[in-house]
Amino acid sequence: MRPHFHVAGVPVRVHLLFFVITFASGWDLLESPARLALWMGVVFVSVLLHEMGHALAYRRYGSPASIELHGMGGTTTGHDTEQLTHRQSAWVSFAGPGMGFLLGGLVWALSRFTPLGQQGGLAGEAVHDLLWVNVGWGLFNLLPLQPLDGGHLLASAVRARSGYRYERALLGLGIATAVGVIALAVWWRQPWMGLLALMFGVMNVEQFLRLPTEVRFERAAALPLRRKATRREAKAGAVSVENLMKELRSTPRAAPPGEMPEVRRAPASLQAPEAEEPEEPHDPALVGEMLLESGLPAMAVRPLQTAFAASPSPRTGHALVVALLDTKRFAELEALLGGPRASHLSDDTLALISERAGAAGQGTLMQRAGELRRHNF
Repeated sequence: MRPHFHVAGVPVRVHLLFFVITFASGWDLLESPARLALWMGVVFVSVLLHEMGHALAYRRYGSPASIELHGMGGTTTGHDTEQLTHRQSAWVSFAGPGMGFLLGGLVWALSRFTPLGQQGGLAGEAVHDLLWVNVGWGLFNLLPLQPLDGGHLLASAVRARSGYRYERALLGLGIATAVGVIALAVWWRQPWMGLLALMFGVMNVEQFLRLPTEVRFERAAALPLRRKATRREAKAGAVSVENLMKELRSTPRAAPPGEMPEVRRAPASLQAPEAEEPEEPHDPALVGEMLLESGLPAMAVRPLQTAFAASPSPRTGHALVVALLDTKRFAELEALLGGPRASHLSDDTLALISERAGAAGQGTLMQRAGELRRHNF
């Protein structure tokens, strides 16, 4: 679908439900139309600025992005994100709240050191609303609860260090956070905050139940860290002439006829190092499928691309196509259909591409999928 407008080259699309929910959140201002209009304007500008923070961070790491404002706030979708490291993904997650903190800090400074803060009426109301939306909502958004930015930030930081082995712990922390926020919402009589926490908590519970209990996600999912060898490690396999002569002198002579020779181990410096027990490989296909089923297609794209590139199969290809379609990454779909692994896509997968591409107005992609279907027949 075409964007409604662009901001700094970033396409932005706004759904009607965004304004409906914003209007509902300011329902208590209905008696003052000017204050209600001010509230809706502050929310629109602040949420758009928040998403622009994500989009500019994506651009900084070489990934174009698009923004959608919807009933739950906003979503920034990065394209060509498979080259992003977990550390870079963490910075992308923080960039949204960080942009809001910058605006909130600027507004606070203006209200503190200029007459703006002493004025009442709509000016004072604007200062209050801007601080609440950008700082208050920003702090809430940094809670370690997926799909909030804080949950994504923590997950990316953990995966950068330990891969996907602590997914259950991350979701457990999110569930505990949701329970705590619900309790605070009841205590403070904040129904909107409690409703959001309840919804996010249920999402984390569903994802937690889908995760297998026996699967280990190894560090291989994260980028390998290069480690310099220390001086001691560099010399571990070296044998000096003096030590070698000493060990040879201590070796027993041949036993006399009729006697069994003494069995001795080779000198420690001459022994082959014991082979380390190999680590179990991670399963990026399983990770991607679970993220896709949990309603997180943007996070599922990268592991699914890794799995399909390493071992292409119709099942993994179908999951990858669904993730790319859900995130509207049509350019990557065209590249996939034009590559050698397109032959591993099933007819049902190609039919899905044709249907979704036609609905999105992607004629070239729909034509390419149709050609592949005819070729398979």
